[in-house]
Amino acid sequence: MSVIRCFLLLVSSVAVLTGCARKNSAASDSNRRPITIAIAGDIDSFNPLFAEDVTAGEINDLLFPGLVGSSFDTSKGMLIYTPLLARSWEFKAEHCDLLFHLRSGAMWSDGQPVSARDVQFSYELYGDPEVGSVRQGSVSGLRGWQGKPDITRSVEILDDTTVVFHFEMASPSQLFDAGLPILPAHVLAAIPRKELRTHEINRSPVVSGPFRLERWTPLEGVILASNPSSTLPFPARASSLVFRVVPEYRTRVSQLAAGEVDVVADIRPEDAGTVSASAVRLVATPGRDYDFLGWNNIDPALFQKSGGKTVRPHPLFGSAPVRRALTMAIDRASIVKSYLGSYGHEATGGISPLFKWAYNDTLKPLPFDRAGAAALLEQEGWRDSDGDGILEKNGKRFSFSLKVSAGNALRNAVATAVQQQLHDVKVEMTIEQVERGTFWDNLTARRYDAWLAGFSVPLQMKLDDLWGSDLAKYPFNVTGFRNARVDSILAASRRLQNETDGASLWKQFQDILSEEQPCTFLFWIDSITGVSTRVRGTSIGILGTTHEAWNWSLENQARDRLAQAR
Repeated sequence: MSVIRCFLLLVSSVAVLTGCARKNSAASDSNRRPITIAIAGDIDSFNPLFAEDVTAGEINDLLFPGLVGSSFDTSKGMLIYTPLLARSWEFKAEHCDLLFHLRSGAMWSDGQPVSARDVQFSYELYGDPEVGSVRQGSVSGLRGWQGKPDITRSVEILDDTTVVFHFEMASPSQLFDAGLPILPAHVLAAIPRKELRTHEINRSPVVSGPFRLERWTPLEGVILASNPSSTLPFPARASSLVFRVVPEYRTRVSQLAAGEVDVVADIRPEDAGTVSASAVRLVATPGRDYDFLGWNNIDPALFQKSGGKTVRPHPLFGSAPVRRALTMAIDRASIVKSYLGSYGHEATGGISPLFKWAYNDTLKPLPFDRAGAAALLEQEGWRDSDGDGILEKNGKRFSFSLKVSAGNALRNAVATAVQQQLHDVKVEMTIEQVERGTFWDNLTARRYDAWLAGFSVPLQMKLDDLWGSDLAKYPFNVTGFRNARVDSILAASRRLQNETDGASLWKQFQDILSEEQPCTFLFWIDSITGVSTRVRGTSIGILGTTHEAWNWSLENQARDRLAQAR
């Protein structure tokens, strides 16, 4: 019996176990039917301290609510915070202290009340180096005491339902940083911290959210059941969500079309027309994801040999005019039209148009100008002196290998188009596919000369990780781009009380990237999710596929609730 078939039998049991008394009622059977989400891979952790996978993060948000919830205001392009575990909050001490009033009646799934001690203890774990949480950076803005972190003092308990966060300074990220998932202190305090990552509690967590973890079968799937004791914000309307592991993309799409699953994320633009049908609706979310051609601004060989101490310009890509020439030689608009259609648009920099208050809409993409690109390269000393069709300078040919993560059909197609367009200006580029894990390891170590990759920008305008000049501190500054003015903008943005006060700074930031071209920004790509028309109440969008999934229900469930109300 196949893995998938076994899991289908497991899923079927969810409806049977809860409905024996009324199994002849079609409406009751429908109410107990799970909503099924097809996912590409397994979940890495059911503990928010350690979950790195996007889907795992979304699941943990349904199990462990934070002090605040959020929505995204598309008209303004910014996060709006809403009460969740906290019923209200207020800023004090010139915006350096953030006081939360917890709602009463919130309970853990084992019957214990949720309290301010849970909030404080959760942040102790997030900040403890021995725990090694992937969210450790979120506590960096909290006030230190005598130069050292002390969470018990920087997250202070006033009483069981009141807690205050003491920050070093006012910043736009305070509510974001105070919104991490809250964990049960009465359960986790008894576990040695170095054992938390692998402890059995992660397979049967005590939760407070609208769902609870009913079953996890590694490599097959996850069942979340409605948590009847939740008040954060209430027990989920759907009886259960099933996350079914379906590794093959084509299989996920075909199961959606056949009605075997209800939700599939990351539909490819080229499949949108065939997936859309009377039983499936498509939800296209404006992009936070961009693809780019990365040019290593620094010499990778010297950087590696010196252990990161020697930083010199790359022999090919160390010059801003050369990088501008490469961008001008590539027809980005044509690439978008050919491969993304209406689901993408040309990118000009590292801030998405989604963030309307920060986006520089006066900045235009560099033109596709083959003659202008050739002239710039010649000004920089690159000429085809020997007539072999490849530019050279001081005996060095303008020839390099572009690394691409294996298995990504879109990026492979784009790489082939770029290869031909650069050939037209006498730049020789070969394409090398690299296994995904190896690709990212080498990329963050800055071992590659050039590559094609993609990043997702954060919901908060905190871009130090991508653009900060401290290359030891910021491994995701993969191009090795260093700019003093950018550093000053990043620093100034952290000192603002209101995020939108930094609009002019971020527009300057985009001007600098446009001038320097540390990479060639290709396009912003929309996220496309296919959803069965039977599923109601979804808010799929900027904040994820299962955002506020406690509101989800099936068509008959929604009709039955309306009948009960009448």
